[in-house]
Amino acid sequence: MSPLFEDTPAEVETLYVEHLRRIPPWRKLEILTQMNSLAVDLAMSGLRQRHPHASEAELRRRLADLLLEPELAERVRAYPTNMGRNDVSEPKDVLWLVVETLERLGISYLVTGSFASAIHGVVRTTLDADILADVHREHVPRLVQAFEDGFYMSAEAVREAVHRQSSFNIIHLRTMFKVDIFLPKRPFDHAQLSRRVKATISSEPRREIYVATPEDVILSKLDWYRQGGEISERQWRDVQGILRVQGERLDVAYMRRWATTLGIVDLLEKALAKAR
Repeated sequence: MSPLFEDTPAEVETLYVEHLRRIPPWRKLEILTQMNSLAVDLAMSGLRQRHPHASEAELRRRLADLLLEPELAERVRAYPTNMGRNDVSEPKDVLWLVVETLERLGISYLVTGSFASAIHGVVRTTLDADILADVHREHVPRLVQAFEDGFYMSAEAVREAVHRQSSFNIIHLRTMFKVDIFLPKRPFDHAQLSRRVKATISSEPRREIYVATPEDVILSKLDWYRQGGEISERQWRDVQGILRVQGERLDVAYMRRWATTLGIVDLLEKALAKAR
């Protein structure tokens, strides 16, 4: 078994994985939120030092430059600076607000990506959340209206995503936390939605969201890893983290079937071998 972390002794890593198997999803997301909040606080502290006379709105625009890809950051900078509700100040709260809206509008969804891999595997910082959501044309007006206050969201981008079955962004302006909404296009996407499971992300108040199964997160991340040229150490480590934490609970036969369809059988077998 190859190590997850090069700077961590094997016995310490084993204890860490055992601990992750025992703690509930909401506690993992608390850790993720704390890590993300610290990263943003440090970034804002650096911006305040470099730009001592900048307004809070200006600092948030500069934060967008740090956290978002250039084209998207430029669009956000030109957006109205209304920061919205003060009670939405952390990534977990932003994710909950987006999920709550999707549920209210009757849109089938699941959380995937790094939030899902944190729930099923190893926690790490992340600059965004990924959601697979079955958005249709009739949902667009109410969906756009729901994010008029405190968020960046392009109505044109949403309509284009629905037309092309692609993706669009929702960005919380106070934290610059980004939620990427992907529309189901392939049979695998619809299979994920049919297998989604509930996870508790907050104990008080109790909040539950739908997330992709650990098998589907592994397959998705291996697919993204291949499409990205197989250079993302984060994606590969996320896969290894889920394999180590979930262990024998995983449905390997299911993963192999879909890996054949997705053209990632070699990556799955390599990941399984390294996790043994």
